[in-house]
Amino acid sequence: MFGNFKKPVWLITGSSSGIGLALTRYVLSQGHKVIATSRNPSKTPNLVSEVEEQGSKWLTLDNTQSNQNIKATIERAESFFGGIDILVNNAGYCVLGALEDTPDAELVTQMETNFLGPVRIMQAVIPGMRSRRSGVILNVSSTQGFCPSQACGVYAASKAALEAVSEACSVEVSSFGIRVLIIEPGAFRTNFSSANSARIITPSEEYAGQHIVGQRLAQIARLPEVAMGDPKKAARVMFEAATGEGDAGSLIKSEGLLRIIIGPDSWKRIDEKVDELRRGTNLLKEVATSTNF
Repeated sequence: MFGNFKKPVWLITGSSSGIGLALTRYVLSQGHKVIATSRNPSKTPNLVSEVEEQGSKWLTLDNTQSNQNIKATIERAESFFGGIDILVNNAGYCVLGALEDTPDAELVTQMETNFLGPVRIMQAVIPGMRSRRSGVILNVSSTQGFCPSQACGVYAASKAALEAVSEACSVEVSSFGIRVLIIEPGAFRTNFSSANSARIITPSEEYAGQHIVGQRLAQIARLPEVAMGDPKKAARVMFEAATGEGDAGSLIKSEGLLRIIIGPDSWKRIDEKVDELRRGTNLLKEVATSTNF
């Protein structure tokens, strides 16, 4: 995809922890260049040094910045190594709680971070990819983006919006040699649901305790310790998906896949959702076709 003599240049958002950090390290181990980004690089000086000592770069990038600021950051990133070949929109966080309990400001910030930010980054990166007639965009969604569950509605909505725009964009840019992929991770052992990476809305009395929202919040709080997913293995699959290598890469090339499911828990839930959707379409076929003139 990127020629026989050129190692791809990656831009990875949210590189300071979790899957983003695991992917950054894996990409570097393969000899590729990385432009790592995070909101506050000053908080992780050791990670910045680790990346830059290997000939790569680290930039400040906040998904909630204005379109103009994001564009300026991408222009600077492109100047380092002559362009961006692979964009990974990984940065994000989750708002967790009952919809009724969620303040309006949390709704807005969630969409700005998980949807508008990635979209603006895509808008800034696509022109360079289009001019070179090659590029890959990996947008990291979540099982929740396809299969929303209680206490995760606002987070799920932000990821569902990202999936929708990714699917449409994948068709729009395919003739330019650009591939857009949606990554569907399940639960991985990261700090994603911790207080540092999540905004947990304290449930009101009606939703607390043994209510399904209270139970779900308690379950999510345990994920950093009990989740079975290994971020390093997720990074390998994402690398293969982007580069066309390994099982994931081969399936994408041969079958034209859009969504890459990572984790057996994600696969199980999405498989159940597909069955649920098929049952509904089968049952409603006659109703749906009864509405024409």
